[in-house]
Amino acid sequence: MPFRGSSGQPLAHGAEGHTTVSEVWNLALPSATSLVGGASGLGRSVTWAVTLRAAFPLFGALGKGYLALARPELARRLDSSLTPGYLISELAHAGASALAVDESISSEDVALADSLGLPVFVLPEGADLHEVERDILRTLVDRDGQLARHEIEARQSFQQALRHGGIQAVLDELSRVTLGSVLVRDQGGTTAGRSDASDGVGRSVETIFPIQVAGRSLGQLILYSDPSRHNPLDAGRARQAAEVCGIEMLERLARWETEERMGAELVQQLLDEAQDGEGTASRFLRLGYDLSPERRHVVIALGAAVDAGSGSPVSYIARDLQWAARRDGAGAVTLKHRDYWLMFCAFGGLAREQVAVTQDARNLTQRWLQQALSGVSSLESLLCCRAGVSRVVEGGAAQEGRDTIAHLRTAVRQAIDALELGQRISSFESPYYYEEMGLYRLLAGLRARDELGRFYEETLGVLVRYDGEHNTELVHTLEIFFEQNTNASQTSRVLFVHRNTLNYRLQRIAEITGLDLNEAEARLAFQLALKVHRLSM
Repeated sequence: MPFRGSSGQPLAHGAEGHTTVSEVWNLALPSATSLVGGASGLGRSVTWAVTLRAAFPLFGALGKGYLALARPELARRLDSSLTPGYLISELAHAGASALAVDESISSEDVALADSLGLPVFVLPEGADLHEVERDILRTLVDRDGQLARHEIEARQSFQQALRHGGIQAVLDELSRVTLGSVLVRDQGGTTAGRSDASDGVGRSVETIFPIQVAGRSLGQLILYSDPSRHNPLDAGRARQAAEVCGIEMLERLARWETEERMGAELVQQLLDEAQDGEGTASRFLRLGYDLSPERRHVVIALGAAVDAGSGSPVSYIARDLQWAARRDGAGAVTLKHRDYWLMFCAFGGLAREQVAVTQDARNLTQRWLQQALSGVSSLESLLCCRAGVSRVVEGGAAQEGRDTIAHLRTAVRQAIDALELGQRISSFESPYYYEEMGLYRLLAGLRARDELGRFYEETLGVLVRYDGEHNTELVHTLEIFFEQNTNASQTSRVLFVHRNTLNYRLQRIAEITGLDLNEAEARLAFQLALKVHRLSM
């Protein structure tokens, strides 16, 4: 019998009991070590570790709870009967906790390990058994120290990933080592990154790690893991990843706040016609924005229903949009203005014909917007983002881009008008293109004029008040009537009313407003007034 009873002193792990086989696997065994059998015994306690000797007794003083390390080839040299199956049987009989070998074992031996509940590990090729034994003993003696060492190594790995690929690289690395799904949300609840290196099976445990730096709460890192795979390292790794992400998020937030402040000042200067165009052009040039005469420009205005500041979904979309534009060779700079994010795009190398330039720019902006919006995970966040797109404007020939500044001023106003008009008019879908606004472009420019208000009151205003006072739908009837090209039969079907009812409503509209719907001039006035009504809603 090659095994003897124990004369060693078992080591317990504090008040919580012994270190388990699963913990030793994760904390002490080489990272490429695989469990091939006996998974039901992973909860066994490990009290010591011994390595197979080149002479009998093979494991010296072997006691209950010992983890044995063996080279099956060495055992066969001593005695051909010392097969892995024999070692598994004898170790189980002696009360050992697990066996680690440096070569693969047969399916019969795996089945034997499963039946006996003895975990069997296969170490990576070239593993030094004596070094592995020392690592196990260090873990048994100082488990907390081993955990701390692994956390330091994890932090160094995450810091390196951050330098090479930013927050996304950190999440990819954490997902890889934990075999879980990782999600980072900022303080506003917006997803700042996600990664999933697992197959998605069994991920039901959600663990939240707050992201805090310098006493400032920046969000949270969420780890979704398989409950059957408990690794004591995962929590420490996630904490380190959260801290590394937090440092980057804080720096990014500081940059964004500075950029917002400077951007708001620059846009205000741009829109002020009394400002020196040369000074405004200089500030754009310092931001790296190309104002050369051969460039064409488009401004995209992004807005949200609720402003959440720098952490809003719109701020992330704006920066993704800028990244996509630069990737495709367009000059791009993003600035904050009131409740909007404005992206200035400078196109070069496009077709010379104006129609072709407009189409090229439109195709690119459509693709950028689709790509930027596709990265938003929350449906609510996606729905609250709207975009207005200006016409393509030309660069100017004047010295240092002063003419271009005037054109950019026009483009900013067009983009904001497109965004505001598009959100008021139900027939338009985001992104809203200024060139598609038709008559609304003209009416939007006249909104501040008193004469437009008087025109509205004289045509539709009295009808709006009548509906409010009598709970009728005469304005809606008029809208449908014109949408159906004044076809009374079709209007009746759309409104689900009898033809006589429609005729009565149209008669009441004429009586209340004093305008005859049979006259072309009156119809045009009503149609214009309805468009003004939509702008004022």
